[in-house]
Amino acid sequence: MKNIIRKKYSGTILLFVILCFFVSPSLTFAQNPTHIVQKGDTLWSICEEYYGDPNLWPKLWEMNPFITNPHLLKAGDVITLLEKEPVKEEVKEVKKPDAAVEKPPVKVDEIKKAEPVLMGVDISGLIEVDAIGYLSVDKIQAWGSIFSSDNKKILLGTGETVYVIFDESKDIKIGDQFFIGNSSPLLKHPVTGKDLGYTFNVNGILTIEERLGRAQKGDKSYEKKNVFKAEINESYKPVQSEDILIPYKPVSSCVLPIPVNKEMDANIVATKNQEGLIQPNSIVYIDLGSNDGLKRGNVLDVVKKNTVSDPKPDETFTIKKSKIILPDIFVGRIMIIECGAKISTAIVLSAVEPFSSGVYIKDLSWDKTPDFLSEISSCTIK
Repeated sequence: MKNIIRKKYSGTILLFVILCFFVSPSLTFAQNPTHIVQKGDTLWSICEEYYGDPNLWPKLWEMNPFITNPHLLKAGDVITLLEKEPVKEEVKEVKKPDAAVEKPPVKVDEIKKAEPVLMGVDISGLIEVDAIGYLSVDKIQAWGSIFSSDNKKILLGTGETVYVIFDESKDIKIGDQFFIGNSSPLLKHPVTGKDLGYTFNVNGILTIEERLGRAQKGDKSYEKKNVFKAEINESYKPVQSEDILIPYKPVSSCVLPIPVNKEMDANIVATKNQEGLIQPNSIVYIDLGSNDGLKRGNVLDVVKKNTVSDPKPDETFTIKKSKIILPDIFVGRIMIIECGAKISTAIVLSAVEPFSSGVYIKDLSWDKTPDFLSEISSCTIK
């Protein structure tokens, strides 16, 4: 009888164990919690939500190596989270070991290798990055100019040979590259009417190939400094004799979009090549720069001010009619791709309608990556 009871209880226990194994694996295997990615999620926002510390995103990325861009996640993906408790490294007092057994310090290169790669957006498919030009508050100072060409044509293009002359104070070397272009007349601020500056419009790029250096006056020949033969490598618009030259400065097409964390109140004051209507992929210049807290990659809203006449004006205003200020009208978005001290260059990412210089720029902050950025190809930030 006792043997029968023993067998009965043994069978019951075995059945219970088997049911626990199949019905609730979590009872037998410890599992990290997971998060299903929602539209607009980033590793920063997930770490902020679960741990209150967005700076933990590199640790979360290491646990999820399938993620290629921590800034642009795919909705529906399942991310394995860290421990439930915030994973913050606590500073503990540790006794220093004897000199004989002290470990060598970790090399900086080894730390860098452990850091995850940061991804940005690639704007090379939207614009010719080398042709964006710039706005200068001061007059454009040319280093030199084109004065002739092999075929004496008026309009020149890629692959053609030109002859250039530089200011004698400039140190020019074979292989140096220069922007070819022209300067606009003095522009006025579209809102204040004050003097604004000059735009440099890029027509192409050339490379110095050979020093010439001989000139003739009457029967006498003499040394002529800083005369060169050059080749046009790129032409974005027809190149002309007398186009001016300034040193070539490459601009990376890979940009890390970042929100603006302070109020901005500025204007689009000019456009590349003085284009009238502004639309997606247009290049624009705004009257704020790094001195005002702007950075390369900042994304900002473009708005029109919205005011209407006051139907019941205050009787104390007798000289001018009062107006009621309504919410700004959203017209588009821009991203800073070059940031000077006082002036910045930006690309128009979107526009609900064409607009013109004089519109206003406002800050744009976000907790989650905006959807419109996911439509641009990604790239590795170097």
